[in-house]
Amino acid sequence: MRQFKTHICLVSQNEELNITPALHSGFKPQNVLLIHTSWHKEKAHHLALIFNRHQINTDFLEILNKHDIPKISSQINKAIINIINTSGQEENPIVLNITGGSKLLSIVTTELFFEHKLPIFYVNKETDILHFLPLKNDDSYQFHLEDRLKINDYLLAYGIKVKKNHQPEINVSSAHQKICEELIQNVDEYKKPLGKFNYYAAQTNKSYQVTLKHSDVKDQKFINLVNLFVDLHIIELNGKTLNFKNEKVRFFCNGGWLEEYVFLQLRDLKEQLLIQDIVIGLEIELPCGSRNELDVAFMANNRFYLIECKTKKYSGQSTGNNTLYKLDTLKNYGSTQSKAMLISYHTLTNSNRRRADDYELNIISAHKIKQLKKLIIQWVQ
Repeated sequence: MRQFKTHICLVSQNEELNITPALHSGFKPQNVLLIHTSWHKEKAHHLALIFNRHQINTDFLEILNKHDIPKISSQINKAIINIINTSGQEENPIVLNITGGSKLLSIVTTELFFEHKLPIFYVNKETDILHFLPLKNDDSYQFHLEDRLKINDYLLAYGIKVKKNHQPEINVSSAHQKICEELIQNVDEYKKPLGKFNYYAAQTNKSYQVTLKHSDVKDQKFINLVNLFVDLHIIELNGKTLNFKNEKVRFFCNGGWLEEYVFLQLRDLKEQLLIQDIVIGLEIELPCGSRNELDVAFMANNRFYLIECKTKKYSGQSTGNNTLYKLDTLKNYGSTQSKAMLISYHTLTNSNRRRADDYELNIISAHKIKQLKKLIIQWVQ
């Protein structure tokens, strides 16, 4: 594998395809030159933050008139010649990553590299394989990029700030695991009483306590559900008073358990699906300034996957559609290759499902949750 001192990258969409080659061991450059238009200036600076974090020097070349071909060609040609001249007699001074950029920018830059007889490569976004041009079915002309991209770097590439750092691994207690398995394997039995349980978890006072209604104390299915949590010492029931103890317990009971269950399934699939990073409950700020929380997110084969987990029953189609809209918005802030899924403990309406299809979102709901691991494998592969 040849290692080049400088990568020239074209900035537009799918920014991870500019990052992953530069982070690949044995292919990592000392410098990166980011060629961009004024429209993508901010994106270029986001990329620079990532490269600098990985000890790669970054320079910028802003194309001032993106429609003037002679000026674009002259501007880029000067940059190429300058890099070659400053490299002296060094081997492999420069290579072009042609994966990004507008069509015009790609064509002009490619022609210049051909004229100078300089190497060019392209990253297949479907397979994550780097191919040198001209394309040949030869191992010396292609290799699979390492799965080194982490979620924080991926988000930063698209201007998304992480407001609260996460731990790469969380410890899920045996009691929590038992609750998760019981609720998943008996979803038809528990989904109705779980609605009441969520309601009480949301209504606690400052001491994380709440008083049950007399009718709910008489509801045997609901009390059976409560006793699951009580028997495993997660919550306490004193007469009609439920004690959730603290915010962490209250959150777990109010739906956080499904996030933990999804995390456990992904952790089991880590090697099989080439998962390189998993986060749960990550607080972010979008470029527009709004804040959101990612229930579960992971990187697999350098692609970003986002999962929203819901245990509440939607009261109408608009409520469910709002969740789907939020999920689609978060997905579209990133790469065109990113994927998103809604995992719902309850059945969604036909309207919700049609909206999910429109947004190209996957759904796993109700009894299908029992097959969660199998369905996630199909989704990723």
